Amino acid sequence: MNLQFKQNPLVMAVKAAVLSQFCIAPAVFAEDAVKTLETIVVAAPQEASVNKKSVALEGFGTQELKKAPASITVLNADLIEDQHARILTDVVKNDASVGDSYAPIGYYSNFVSRGFALDLGSSYLLNGNVVRGEQNLSLENKERVEILKGISAIQSGMSTPGGVVNYVSKRPADVKSVSFNADEYGRFSVAADLGGFAGNEQQFGYRVNLVGEQINSYVDHVGGKRYMGSAALDWNITDKSALQFDFESQRQQQRSVPGYQLLDGKVPQNVQADRLLAYQSWGKPVTMDSINSSLKYSYALNDLWTANLVGAYSRVKIDDYSTFAWGCYSSVCQYSGLGNGFDANGNYDIYDYQNPDDTYVTRQLKAQLQGQWSLANTLHHLNVELAQTDKSRKRSDRVNEYIGYGNIYEDTVDLNPTSEQVGVRTKALDSSQLALTVSDRIELGSQWSALLGAKWIDLDEQAYSRKGVQTRDTNLDKFLPQLAISYSPTADATLYASYAKGLSDGRSAAWYAENGDDILAPIQSEQYELGYKQQINQFLLTAALFDLRQDNQYTALNPADNKYYFIQEGEQHSRGVEFGVSGNLSPRLSMNGTMAFTRTRLEDVSNTAYSGHQMQNAPKFRAASFIAYDLPQVEGLKLMAGGRYSSSKFANREATAKVGGYSVFDAGAAYAFKWNKADAELRLNVDNLLNKKYWRDVGESDGDGYMFLGAPRTANVALKLNF
Repeated sequence: MNLQFKQNPLVMAVKAAVLSQFCIAPAVFAEDAVKTLETIVVAAPQEASVNKKSVALEGFGTQELKKAPASITVLNADLIEDQHARILTDVVKNDASVGDSYAPIGYYSNFVSRGFALDLGSSYLLNGNVVRGEQNLSLENKERVEILKGISAIQSGMSTPGGVVNYVSKRPADVKSVSFNADEYGRFSVAADLGGFAGNEQQFGYRVNLVGEQINSYVDHVGGKRYMGSAALDWNITDKSALQFDFESQRQQQRSVPGYQLLDGKVPQNVQADRLLAYQSWGKPVTMDSINSSLKYSYALNDLWTANLVGAYSRVKIDDYSTFAWGCYSSVCQYSGLGNGFDANGNYDIYDYQNPDDTYVTRQLKAQLQGQWSLANTLHHLNVELAQTDKSRKRSDRVNEYIGYGNIYEDTVDLNPTSEQVGVRTKALDSSQLALTVSDRIELGSQWSALLGAKWIDLDEQAYSRKGVQTRDTNLDKFLPQLAISYSPTADATLYASYAKGLSDGRSAAWYAENGDDILAPIQSEQYELGYKQQINQFLLTAALFDLRQDNQYTALNPADNKYYFIQEGEQHSRGVEFGVSGNLSPRLSMNGTMAFTRTRLEDVSNTAYSGHQMQNAPKFRAASFIAYDLPQVEGLKLMAGGRYSSSKFANREATAKVGGYSVFDAGAAYAFKWNKADAELRLNVDNLLNKKYWRDVGESDGDGYMFLGAPRTANVALKLNF
């Protein structure tokens, strides 16, 4: 679908204002005043528990952010709205430890944290339950996003040492609102948020979110659409028991944007941000259909102990089509080495890539017991969980056929699509994981506490080639400890030291390796961390020093036969320090700021060109900040400003090509006012205010390096009406 017509956002904003009065009319039948749901031990978290001072991630024995012995960033709904954030890549920019790592427009995003790639199968949680990472979860129905850096075996089981991202859904509340968003390139969306309570005792709560979006981009020919619907339902059955049901479904359809590659080892120069490489008029968009749901039953055994039973399901189906720019082997190409990059003159090959019905499924069932008990002069916060997690993937024998060539400095001409047909569909992965988690936070008086945690994992996993042939059968039992000791010199300060071990899913082999597409066995990791947190009035200062190691899997040349194989060898070692400040610096001034210094390298690998230097796509220093100030002279007016800095980073594994560092600045304003009996909020933002041209992402995918430009200056306008 080629949506190239770019509407004027001001015209759309006026249309939005007029239409809003009619669109919301059916929702205003409810009573003006509705009783709030009474809080009981097992009820859904209320508004007071979803601010920046708390964290929903489990396993720490506390929900107080200042006391959790880990480096955690919390990005709430206010910040998400202020920044016009739609998907995760729009908000991770606020955390200097996290960056894009193969995050094309029109596709699902991949991220790297502390130098380690997040795992698509286990590094993403929705309300604490594992969801597939091969999707762009909508943020319109999210109360906040929590980013835990470091090993997270207790929270998610098998995941990379980079950490986990936990999305927290909006819970039932008395709300009726409609929002309109637009930008200067023609993107336009409408979102409705409707919630309330019912029943004689207001024991039923609901929250429904609907989103429709027309997608356009600064890159030509990549228009598309997105639809999302979600429901959060709470039922306080009795004063001791409750049910929570969450469901969301989304379809995103949009052309994906291929990345640039090095020009025979050199960084491309003078490229156009709006040019779609390898464009073909007959090309198809990428379609991603996702469903995420969960059901949680809670029962209060008494005032101190609660039992939970949770079932969760996550499914993503991707019809992956692309006219893809990759490598250069045509007769016009001038290259050295493998040729898996663009040539010195900017020439590249074009492939007709077809991989429909690529389906990922995760099912999870958990039984939990949480509570407190005292022994001698100690207070124990105990959490016990037994979880069964099943993951599977089914895929077709894809088509990836050469159809011609193009040049990065020229528009492409239409070529003939391939006549090859997609092959038979087979299973690629079948994984069953049984895990027992026990964590106990022990308060040793008013100043000292200890966290003793461990997860035992029993894994039964089989991997298959695209022809359906089994390539791996893994059966293992693993004990993963997580320990921490904390000291609080005052009630608002915490100094901690922690140690943890982790287990991650094995990586998929690069397509050009002799064992291409094979999924290797799980890999181990180890972490040491020191941290400090200080609550000062309404803002929180944090610092963390970490040392992380993980077994390394990569593509290496075998001298015996001069062929490439995807193997496990050596380890990746990351060390660094992180700083953060979040909250209200004054009654009118709020700030979210982070800094990260990271040294990440490969060690003990036979290919010495890959070791002894900073790894690809990993800047040594990165910083991000966002401030908002309520102007006292004009009631309801808020001014906002943001900035991001990244030092230079290598664009290949050999560290022979480097992209420069960059600074990007954003500015915006929000105005709250009354309009036709509605509480209205009007937001205007300009991202990349100085129109800086920079390489935001030089990561890799399937063993190949890709480069993506940052977005140019972009004006966004949003109108929200609360009824």
